[in-house]
Amino acid sequence: MFERVIFQLLEGTFICRVSHPDTFDFLCDEDSLRSVEDFFAKIGRRVTKTSKESGFYLVFASYGEQERAAIRSNYSDIKNNLIPVISFFNLVIRTTGQEDILMYGTAIEADTLIGKIDQDISLRNELQSLGSRFRAASSDITQRKLLDNIFKRLVNDGYLKLANPERAIYQVTSKIEYLLDVIKFIHETDETLKIGDEQQQQENETGNLI
Repeated sequence: MFERVIFQLLEGTFICRVSHPDTFDFLCDEDSLRSVEDFFAKIGRRVTKTSKESGFYLVFASYGEQERAAIRSNYSDIKNNLIPVISFFNLVIRTTGQEDILMYGTAIEADTLIGKIDQDISLRNELQSLGSRFRAASSDITQRKLLDNIFKRLVNDGYLKLANPERAIYQVTSKIEYLLDVIKFIHETDETLKIGDEQQQQENETGNLI
């Protein structure tokens, strides 16, 4: 289990009870966590938690030029993905009324979601726009296939877990808490969000969730 945790964290995985229950329980044990922390201390890393302490992830223990370059690269990737990810969660909230959608462990039923979207032309148009942002749309794709492609992308990115394949039920992971922490930081410190139409749209979208 120790080795599995080490490799998951080094790969950038966010470990929570939803996404990785076994390794999450391992890290919740004080002795096990201490052994993991001792290992990472030797290579300049440390284990930290999301703001609501629902998930573990790895960060740099100190910040030299090399570490800052890696952080800037990761920060840039997150900013580029903010609009589609946040737009998806906003769409789910508007479609289902699930105000708790941003809590890790919350379930999203694909059948219920697509059923309500099919009944509302504005939601169908919003899904098509969202598909373009995720680069998941094409001229001959169905609404359901488009939604499935978006779900697959969010699973691959670590924001969702496919909890029940037969019923197409997904659960939100603790990575959403990390994303909200980043959004808050961007709003407070990053002036570039206030420049340009797309970035202004990004600020408006993210502002609905914090």
